[in-house]
Amino acid sequence: MPGWFSRSWLLPVVAGLGLAACGKGAGGVGNDAAADTASAQEDAAPQADVARDTALQVDATDDGPRPDGAPADGPPQSDGGVNGCLKGTFDPYWGNLHAHTSFSDGTGSPAQAYDYARYTAGLDIQVLTDHVEQIPLKGGWGPYVAAGDAADAPGTFVAMAGFEYGSGFTLGIPPKSTGHNNVFFSPDVFPAVQVDFHDFYATLIACTTCIGQFNHPGDGSTTSWTNYEYHADADQRLNLFEFNSPVAWDQFFLALDKGWTVSPMWNQDNHGDDWGTKNDDRSGLWMSSLDRVAMYDAMLKRRTFATSDKKAWIKMLALGDCWMGSIIKGVSSVPITVEVNDTDNDHGFTTIELFGPNKASLGTHDCAGAMTCTASFAVTITSPPGSTYVVARATMTSSAYLVSAPVWASLQ
Repeated sequence: MPGWFSRSWLLPVVAGLGLAACGKGAGGVGNDAAADTASAQEDAAPQADVARDTALQVDATDDGPRPDGAPADGPPQSDGGVNGCLKGTFDPYWGNLHAHTSFSDGTGSPAQAYDYARYTAGLDIQVLTDHVEQIPLKGGWGPYVAAGDAADAPGTFVAMAGFEYGSGFTLGIPPKSTGHNNVFFSPDVFPAVQVDFHDFYATLIACTTCIGQFNHPGDGSTTSWTNYEYHADADQRLNLFEFNSPVAWDQFFLALDKGWTVSPMWNQDNHGDDWGTKNDDRSGLWMSSLDRVAMYDAMLKRRTFATSDKKAWIKMLALGDCWMGSIIKGVSSVPITVEVNDTDNDHGFTTIELFGPNKASLGTHDCAGAMTCTASFAVTITSPPGSTYVVARATMTSSAYLVSAPVWASLQ
C-alpha cells in the first residue's frame, strides 16, 4: 500500500494546517480493562473536562515532521483562537461524506460515483467510505485513493477516499455491534479486525491527522458506543456526528451531555448508484475555499451543519464573531446570533430554536416563512455547573430542518 509521503493529497493538508504526520494504527487496549471502565462509567455524570478512561491514554506515533509548536498528540480541541473563539470568513458548501461503491457492498466504481455526484447530483463534496474490511479484497486501498485523487478538482469539486469501520462488538451470543464510524484523512486503512470498540479508539487516537465520525447513531439497540462512554483522547479525533437515523436528534444530545465535542453531519449512506440524489440530506461545511485543506479545517474545528434541504444553510455565531464549533472560556454570558438561508429559494423557514444541555429549550424565534431569517438569543452561564453548550435548529415550511454545530462556553 502507498506510504505516507507518496500520498500527494495529504502533503498539502499537513503543510497547510501545521499537522503532525500519522502513523499506522496502534494496537488496542486490553478488553478486560476497557469493559471494567465501561461498566463503572456508563451512568456517571458528564464531566467534559475530565478524562474518564485512563486505559486509553496512549502515545501518538511520532513518525513524521512536526512544525514548531504542534503538540505530539495532535491539535487541541480549542485551537486557533483567543480563549477558544474561532474566527474567520467562510462560505457554505454541501456534500455527502458517507457512501459506498463496488469496493465494498455498494454498486458502481469510485470513478462513476464521483462523476455522478459532481455532474448529476451537483454536490460540492463527495467522500467515499467503503467498508474497511472489504476494500483490500475489492481492489485495494491504493486504487481506491487514486480514484479520489483523479476526480478531485480544487476550487470546483472535492473528491476523496475515506472508510467506514465497524467499530467492534459487545461480547455475547451473538455479539452485537456497538456502532460504525467513518474515518477521514487517514494515510491507510485501519486493521479490519478489532473486537472491542476501545481498540478502534486507540487506533484512531494514534493517527494524528485522522478525523472520525459517529455513523447512523442509535439505529440498533446497542449502537450507541456504550451509551457514549466518554474518552477525552478519542474526543480529539471524533469530531463529527451523523444524522442518518430517526433517533439521531436525541442521540446527539446524549453524546453532547456525556462531554463529546461533536458537530452534525447528514449523509446518504448510498449503496446504490444514487450518490447525492438518494434524498436531499446534506452535510454542510463552512469553508474558506473548496478544497481538501479547507475541508479538513472545517471538520477539525467542527464548523459543520446538518440539513435535510439540499441548498439551505445555518450559521451560529457567539459574541459577535466566534463561529459555531468554538469552545469559549472565561465568559459569564454569551450573546448568540443564528442566521439561516435557503439559497435556491424554494422553501422558507418557520422557526429557529436554541437548545442547551439535556435538550432544554432556550428560546424560539418565529421566521414567518421567510427565505432568510436571523434570531438573537442571550445565554447566561451559572455556577455551578460553570459551563454549557448551545445548539440551533431551524425548521422549514417543507418540514425539512437544519442543525448547527454547538458552541461551548465556560466561566473558566
